[in-house]
Amino acid sequence: MTHHPRFWRLVGAAAVTAPLASGCGNSDTSGEGDDGPVTIRFAWWGNDTRAQETMQVIEAFEAKNPDIKVSADFSDFGGYWDKMATQTAGGDAPDLFAMSGSYPSEYASRGALLDLSEVSGIIDTSDFAEGTVELGQIDGTQYTVTAGVNAMSMVVDPVVFEAAGVDLPDDETWTWEDYSDIAAEVSAKTPPGTYGTTPMTNDSFLAVWARQHGEELYAKDGSSVAMSEDTLVDWFEMNVELMENGGAPEASVAVEDINSGSPEQTLMGVGRQGMKISWSNQMNAYSGNGLMMMKLPGEAEEPGTWLRSSMEYAISSGSSHPEEAARLLNFLVNDEEAAKVIKLDRGMQANLEVRAQVLPLLDEGKQQEADYLDRLAAMDITPPAPLPPGSSDTLKILDRQLFEVLFGRISAQEAAKEAEQTGETTAEG
Repeated sequence: MTHHPRFWRLVGAAAVTAPLASGCGNSDTSGEGDDGPVTIRFAWWGNDTRAQETMQVIEAFEAKNPDIKVSADFSDFGGYWDKMATQTAGGDAPDLFAMSGSYPSEYASRGALLDLSEVSGIIDTSDFAEGTVELGQIDGTQYTVTAGVNAMSMVVDPVVFEAAGVDLPDDETWTWEDYSDIAAEVSAKTPPGTYGTTPMTNDSFLAVWARQHGEELYAKDGSSVAMSEDTLVDWFEMNVELMENGGAPEASVAVEDINSGSPEQTLMGVGRQGMKISWSNQMNAYSGNGLMMMKLPGEAEEPGTWLRSSMEYAISSGSSHPEEAARLLNFLVNDEEAAKVIKLDRGMQANLEVRAQVLPLLDEGKQQEADYLDRLAAMDITPPAPLPPGSSDTLKILDRQLFEVLFGRISAQEAAKEAEQTGETTAEG
C-alpha cells in the first residue's frame, strides 16, 4: 500500500524534543514493593473481543515486567464514563485509563490527569508519526498519548448496491445532494426494510459538517458553539429530506437504529443499509458483506474530516504508581507483540515502526481502513482544537433535537436555535 510521506513519516529531530519523546522504551524504575509486585489498575471500554485481546496484552506485559501486576477494569462505552466519574470523584480513579472525545479536556480541567512530562523518561514517542504526539496536548501540556488514529468515513455495503442495481458513488467528487439522491434510489430499488442510509448524530461528524461549511463546531477558546444557526439548519434539513425521499427510514426506525446497542445490531450490521457514516475503525464490526470505506461527500469542495485519536491513554494525577502506569502505557503503544494482538482495534498505530509490523497481518477490511487513513493523511488537513470541557453533553443535545425534528414536533429552525443556545450553556459549563 502507499505510504504517504506527510503523516506517516517519522517525526523529525526537532519534534523529538516534544513532551514524552525524551525517554526510551525501557525504564529502570522498580515497581517492587515490600510485599512483592506493585498492582496498578487499568480501565478501558469495549466489547468482549477487545477485553480478551487486552487481557492477552496484559499477560505479555506482566511476563516482561514481573514487578508489576495489572488489575483489569473494563465495561461498555456508556457504563464506562459513569464509572469513571464516580471513581474519580471518590478519589479512586484507575492508575491508567482510556479516554476519548472531550473527556481529556474535562478531566484535565479538574486536575484529574497527570502531566505526562513527569514520566517523560518512560514513555517513548520518538517513532510516532508527525502530528500524533500533539493529539494528546491541551494548551501545550501532554495529558494523553494516542492509542491509535481514526476518522469519520462513509461505510458502503456493495452487496446492497448490487442488489439495487445502483452504481457505487465516486467519493472524489460526490456531494451531499448526490448522497441524498443515491440513498433514495437504493431504498426504492431494494425490498421494504432496506434503506440507503440512516441519520447521523455524532458530534464529531457535526464538526466535519461545520468545517465543510468554513466554520468550526466550537470557538477556539471553547467557550461557545461557533457553528452558525444556518449551518445547523442545513444539517437538520438534510436528515429530514433523507426521511422524506425514502433514503432513510421513518423516525421510529431511525431512532431505534441510532440507539442500537452494538454495530452488528444496526441496519448496516444486518445487511439492510447501503451507506453509513461511521468511525473508520468500526467498519469491520458491522457485517460480513465485504464492506467498503469511502470519503464523506463534500470533501472535494472543502475538506472537513481529520485524523483524530480513536482512543487515548491517560494516567491519574492521584496514582500512587505513576511510573508503573507509564510503563504499561509505553508497552501498549510501542510494543510489537502488543500491537500484533490489538491490530487496528483502537485505530491506526501512531508508532510507525510498530505499524509496519502490523500491516502485513491485516485482513482485507483492515487494509481498507489503513488505505483510507493514508488518503486522508495525504490531504494534510489541520485538526481542530481538542473538544472543550463540558462538550460531552453536546451529543445528547443533538440527538434530542434531531429526534424532535424527525418526528415533526419542531422545525429545523427551532431545533437549530435551541441546540445552539443549549450548546453555548454546555460549553461554558
